[in-house]
Order: sequence, then structure tokens, then C-alpha cells
Amino acid sequence: MSEQVAVAPAPPARESEQQPAAPSTPAAGRSRIGTVLGVVVLILGVLVALAVGAVLKLGPGPLGGLLGRDGTADAKAGDCVAELPRVAGTGATSVDDATIVPCTGARAAYAVVGRVDDPAAARSRSAVACEPHFRPGDDGYVLYRVGGDGDGYLLCLVRKANGR
Repeated sequence: MSEQVAVAPAPPARESEQQPAAPSTPAAGRSRIGTVLGVVVLILGVLVALAVGAVLKLGPGPLGGLLGRDGTADAKAGDCVAELPRVAGTGATSVDDATIVPCTGARAAYAVVGRVDDPAAARSRSAVACEPHFRPGDDGYVLYRVGGDGDGYLLCLVRKANGR
């Protein structure tokens, strides 16, 4: 004989026992965009930190003018300076990006033959203070720097073509 058994329907689950609904597609999309943006911001932050570290360790190089750093502040006799704008006669021109370069490199255009740490001479923009450093026949140039706080110096330069 067969017997039929009536099965009572299961009681409805209480609210605390119900399964959470699966996230909808828009929320999942926003979560992915947030993750991608977070990764991009992290990568940019790391790149900026590396760039700042490189500038602090190696010096600003071509960024010196943008960062307000004097690229020749540590120059001394025996160093070399990269090409500067040509000046005829006793003329003068502004140079914000002068930099020290290796004397053996192709960029070395001038040799530093003397340094005069004299703010008054730098403010006067006179080459007189460099005359003792030049030899007869030298193609001599003077690079002067005057700081905002009144300090300054002159670099006495000769073209590398002079053989120095």
C-alpha cells in the first residue's frame, strides 16, 4: 500500500537568519573603480616620493631653476660649468640654469679658474675681482650670483678651448 504523507511547509526564516542579498551590479562596479583609483593614487604617490628622493640625493640637475636651487653654489676652482649664453664684449645676460658638470664630459664648456666669495663684488657685477685668476690670452667670463639675503659670489671662468 502506498501512503501519502503531507509535509508542512517550512516556517519562514526569521529576519536575522535570512541570507544577505548578492550585491547589485552598480555597487560592484563602483567598488572596482574605487580599487583602480586607489592603486593609481598609490603608484603616483610612490613615483613622486622616488622623484623627491632622487632630487635630494642627486641634486636637481635641469630642474635647478624650477626649484630655485643655485646649480653653481658649490663650484670651486677646478670644476667645470655647462654651456652658458654667449655674451659679446662687456655685455651681461641673466642665467638661471648654470650647472656644474664633469670636466671630462661633452657638456663642459667652461673651467672654473677662481671663486671670489665677496657679496659686494657680486653686487657690483664687476670682473675686477676675477682679474688675478685670468692669464693673458684667456677667453675669460664672470658668473656672479647674488642671493636674496645679500650674500653672493663670483665664478671666474675660461672657455675649455683655452686648454684649462
